[in-house]
Amino acid sequence: MFRQIGSTLGRWYDAIMPGFWLALKPRYQWAGGIAMLVIIWVATGLLNGGSAASHVDDDMAKPNGIPRVRVSMLVASARDATINVRGRTQAMHEVDVRAEVEGVVQAIHFDKGDHVRKGDTLCEIKLNDRGAKAAQASAAVAQTLKELQVAQDLYKQGFRSKTQLAQAEAAYAQASAGLATMNVQLANTRIKAPFDGIVDDRYVSAGDYMRAGDKCEMVIAPEPFLAVGTVSEQQVGQISLGDAATANLVSGEVVNGKVRFVADRADPLTRAFRVEVELPNPDAKLRDGVTADIHISVRRLMAQHISPGIMVLDDTGKVGVRVVADNIVRFIPVAIISDGPDGSWVSGLPDKVNVITVGQEFVSDGQRVEPVAEKNGKSS
Repeated sequence: MFRQIGSTLGRWYDAIMPGFWLALKPRYQWAGGIAMLVIIWVATGLLNGGSAASHVDDDMAKPNGIPRVRVSMLVASARDATINVRGRTQAMHEVDVRAEVEGVVQAIHFDKGDHVRKGDTLCEIKLNDRGAKAAQASAAVAQTLKELQVAQDLYKQGFRSKTQLAQAEAAYAQASAGLATMNVQLANTRIKAPFDGIVDDRYVSAGDYMRAGDKCEMVIAPEPFLAVGTVSEQQVGQISLGDAATANLVSGEVVNGKVRFVADRADPLTRAFRVEVELPNPDAKLRDGVTADIHISVRRLMAQHISPGIMVLDDTGKVGVRVVADNIVRFIPVAIISDGPDGSWVSGLPDKVNVITVGQEFVSDGQRVEPVAEKNGKSS
């Protein structure tokens, strides 16, 4: 059957092709056929492209010398204006707990990552002779107290002078102060957590010698946390305490908070102002030092969503868009409220406005044009 089909096609090919073609070798016939197909394909593309170009030219043609522009009506909607700040997370309370007396570390009661409560003993220093000195001070208090009582009785009976009574009172007060000092020394051998938190670092081990002021452990309070950043001189006046804010962390968390601090003094080098946003952290999942994009909602206003591609610059360098009103082009400057992958939100335009979307580069302020509505759009 295949032989019959091949024979039939061969007779058909010999009948329609000219003699000079059939006289060529088969490989030349194949090459020529492929070349003809390529030429036809290219010619077809050129014809289609020319047709499309003609369509575009016709669409933007200048009837009576008046250029056409494509416009789209934008309708404003209420939106929160935001200030975007690049910052980082920071523990609100972070303390290196230090020794107040010197001595050898006897025990470490908490290690890195442990949760502690206010008053828990972190590091314990050996008492050495402090216990004996405290007992001695206690005995001195007991003795001077008895001497004071005797002096008071004798003074009432007239056998002690007022000066002798004052000396007994001073001796008792001195002994009491010495005992209080030793009690403080004893208490300071136990280095305690100043607040509820998490041990983030440990600086000593059992057997180490600590001097007064040496660090024992670092304690971080897990809540509240902060997201901190800096804003420019132009932005700082728009931010108020209590403004709502959102922190998007590079670790994936999105946390809502509020502004708790705005600096009154700029950094002398950068002229930027520090801003702190307080973040809840009930599960202690936030970490110190994580990069965060902070979005601060500063006010609510009417805005339109546009493509950045339709924005232009005027002669003074201001950013704006060209609009059409009564067939006349006008340039209106805009303020960018926020940017996103799908476009920008801008303010400064009328609530309803026909914005030029195609041809804005080729017209100027005050020029008469013929607006052509975009699909699903409205023209003036």
